[in-house]
Amino acid sequence: MERGTVLFVNGYAGCEVYLDLLRDRGHTTLHATRPEDALGLLTSHIPDVVVTDIAFAHSAIDGPTFIRDVRARVDDATSIIVLSRYVRAADREDARAAGADLFLMTPTVPAAVLFEVHRALILRRGGRRLPWNWPRRPASVSGLPFGERRSPPHSSLSTTPDKEMEGPVRNRPTRSDRHRRA
Repeated sequence: MERGTVLFVNGYAGCEVYLDLLRDRGHTTLHATRPEDALGLLTSHIPDVVVTDIAFAHSAIDGPTFIRDVRARVDDATSIIVLSRYVRAADREDARAAGADLFLMTPTVPAAVLFEVHRALILRRGGRRLPWNWPRRPASVSGLPFGERRSPPHSSLSTTPDKEMEGPVRNRPTRSDRHRRA
């Protein structure tokens, strides 16, 4: 298992559960509640992964500015993971434009944070960072633009409406059709 140094920047009281899990798995953790304190830690420590919020109480530095500052100070293989309850598309895009690599919504299961930290450490070994995990524009679950429908391949259902029936139409006879013919 990869072990590394994780800079965790979050003032939320519940963040201790994430820090405890990371420590229990052998990671070195550096914790700061404000961006100013985290930037001070970067002068004497080199993190392998940064986990940060994008909203900070009692700070003159906003999330995107902090992420840009961190990105300028760490090496190219350091992943920056945003862990935040602010999940508007604009917040995610601001974080991405500033240099964040992954965006997780809170509440997030601590094991999910641990998993992403492990992925980041594995990718770091190869000089890479985590890939961005949100689409640029909304898409439906099927991957088609909202409102478009497509039948699955090899389906007996068609999305062409019948004159007598709304919705999918069967292209082959049903069991009841076969009994009527007999």
